[in-house]
Amino acid sequence: MLRRRKEVITEAIKATKNLDAFPKLEDDYQETSSARGTITIFVLGVILILVALNIREYFSEKVKYSYEVDFDYNSKLKLNVDITVAMSCNDIGADVMDKSSKDIISNHGINMEDTWFELSPNQQKNYEYISQLYETIRNDYHALHSTLWYYKIQNSLGPREVYPNQSPDACRVHGTFELNKIAGNFHIIVGKSISFMGNHAHMVNIFGNTKVNFSHRIDNFSFGDDSDLVHNALNYDLKITKSEKTSFQYFVTVVSTEINSIKTYQYSVTEKHREIDHSKESHGSSGILFKYDISPLKVKVDNGNMSFLELSILLIGIIGGIFATSKMMNSLYQSLKEFLLNF
Repeated sequence: MLRRRKEVITEAIKATKNLDAFPKLEDDYQETSSARGTITIFVLGVILILVALNIREYFSEKVKYSYEVDFDYNSKLKLNVDITVAMSCNDIGADVMDKSSKDIISNHGINMEDTWFELSPNQQKNYEYISQLYETIRNDYHALHSTLWYYKIQNSLGPREVYPNQSPDACRVHGTFELNKIAGNFHIIVGKSISFMGNHAHMVNIFGNTKVNFSHRIDNFSFGDDSDLVHNALNYDLKITKSEKTSFQYFVTVVSTEINSIKTYQYSVTEKHREIDHSKESHGSSGILFKYDISPLKVKVDNGNMSFLELSILLIGIIGGIFATSKMMNSLYQSLKEFLLNF
């Protein structure tokens, strides 16, 4: 009885092994092709390359720029300055004027304090480091602009740890004040500013022995609220002159900028300096002049990276499209092969 039961179980196992719900062709009836294998390997290689490139693009930082007209022309514009001039504060004046009035619009926000033009050792070390970074940005901006919005640069020279034994030989002009959003200028020239009968002038002490030297260092020249994501073109710029008759001019175009919903301003600048020589028709006065104008355009800077859902849809489309194309190519190859064999 046990022997009979064992035979039944063995036959059931054999029947189960032979059971196959999916009919298969015998090996003798299957047609193999090296071309199909080549196409399959090629397709898989293309898919892997495209998937890898798109995943890499997904994780890379991207910036998207958009432009529109700036209709916010009634609001005020902040100007932030921090400039050290190689002259005594008693001998120079700093003012802001715009085209709406010949008079001074604001000098209450300007602070002037005596200091030394030469930096302390630690300050000089920090200055060289920061100025080198800004110089790199100015020279290679077109290659770096996509990453600048994600990195912060040190913007402080730090406190002076060593004080010279000599009297201060420079003046630090710094402050923040509000401007109208129209063209104007900020200037530092010899003499204190006065307003006389609606006109603007600078009073010079003709009896004094004023040593004129407009060598200067710009630690900060920016518009709007301070933002670590905006790298201002003039920051940590140094100009040295030996002449008493040098005029430094900066022509600035201010552009309203919105960075991930943060409203601020950036600017472009063109620099020019010349020697005042009336005999050669080079007229004017020595000093530092910033002429600014407001651009009617507004720049929006946003994160340009795609979402994970967009990446998934893109990869599915790539894989499906390549498989469909490879199948069509394979069918075309087989049809062409049969045509040539039957020709």
